[in-house]
Amino acid sequence: MFDSKIIEQVIALWNRSAEDRKPAPPFPIVKTLMETVFLVGLHREEERPVQVTVVLMEPDEFSHRGPAGESVLLELEKRQPFTVNSLMKLAPAFDPVTTALAVCCGDKEKQCHLEIWGAIFTSTRGGGRFDTINLSLSPPEVLTISSKKTGALTIFRGSEVIARFHAGRFSEPIPTPFSANLMGWWLLHGVRSHPEFKRNGMVYWELYRDFLNHLLIETSNRGVGGAIIWLPEKMADGSRRGILPRHVLASSPEGAPLLEDLCRMEANLRQSLLDIREGKETANCLVMEETILECKRRIIEHAEILAQLTRVDGALIISSRLRAISFGSVLAAPLWEGTTMHGIDEEDCNLYPVNLVSYGTRHSSAVNFVGWNPGAVAFVISQDGPITGLARKDDETVYWWPDCLGKHRLPGQLDYGPAG
Repeated sequence: MFDSKIIEQVIALWNRSAEDRKPAPPFPIVKTLMETVFLVGLHREEERPVQVTVVLMEPDEFSHRGPAGESVLLELEKRQPFTVNSLMKLAPAFDPVTTALAVCCGDKEKQCHLEIWGAIFTSTRGGGRFDTINLSLSPPEVLTISSKKTGALTIFRGSEVIARFHAGRFSEPIPTPFSANLMGWWLLHGVRSHPEFKRNGMVYWELYRDFLNHLLIETSNRGVGGAIIWLPEKMADGSRRGILPRHVLASSPEGAPLLEDLCRMEANLRQSLLDIREGKETANCLVMEETILECKRRIIEHAEILAQLTRVDGALIISSRLRAISFGSVLAAPLWEGTTMHGIDEEDCNLYPVNLVSYGTRHSSAVNFVGWNPGAVAFVISQDGPITGLARKDDETVYWWPDCLGKHRLPGQLDYGPAG
């Protein structure tokens, strides 16, 4: 079913950075895993696609997992054949975001004789910047294949995404766009005007960047299409040209002060811990830690509020201070007559024009908007695809960032692939 070149590319991506790690599984096993999980994802139950995650483990690896600090293990008394029918029966019992069915080779003589031995807890909950719990479990460093949307596969090596397949397109993940590239520059340019940045410097920017990443994850997890338009303050307070607002908010809270609160609290805690080591009197660190957890909870709730607003058809408009301006808005900018380039930045050798005809109105409207409003940044969330980032480079070029969530699997993150 899958072309052999796709299987070979998955194996190559696994081996690319596997210097001290075990090599990729053999070609026949990778092919069997991908095709079986893919076929399961084509079925539907109660009008929803069957969702499943599987991990390939060696028999001796499976039997030794489960101690404190490692993944929780559930072992079936009777092993099941690794077939579409078996996966469809077992899949509803396990959350594909946090738990994977463990598949092992049951017969050394028959390389592709795979069986379902049980399930393993693979959640990365606690690994996010604003999580109120610490990461205590890490997914095993094994081949993991997940299908949560019809016709889509995501392939992991442990917690790292190495490839995606969606709507007939194979893609390799790229780094997130919030660092050394045009989109990161535009965002940082807007953030530098914040008094919070002037007081806290790059520590504030790093929290700000992490908040945007968390917001995009929350939005993606809601499973509906949408768009988020980020405006510098001078544009947020101005005419907001190219926007037909539907639901305008007379007032709404800003996220920027919350991020500065966390900057200050964490700095105070670090100083108190240093004072303790030096034998000085200091504030109660336990109380300070509880205050930090409360601040993180408020930051997460702020992201959830913004993400939920994207469920209304139209665009969510936010200011650089992370304040919701309007939601359900229509983007009505004139047609962008310049070029839309797919890629990272000028040093990216893979830059090439984007064929907007193959994308929907949501993407083309966002391209028109950022083309008409230099300094604005758009994030377009496809219901069955990735989050596309858009920023204008100059009078002739809009940059199209195809995957704003990058290559790491984050807590609660759903699968997504190139938009069809």
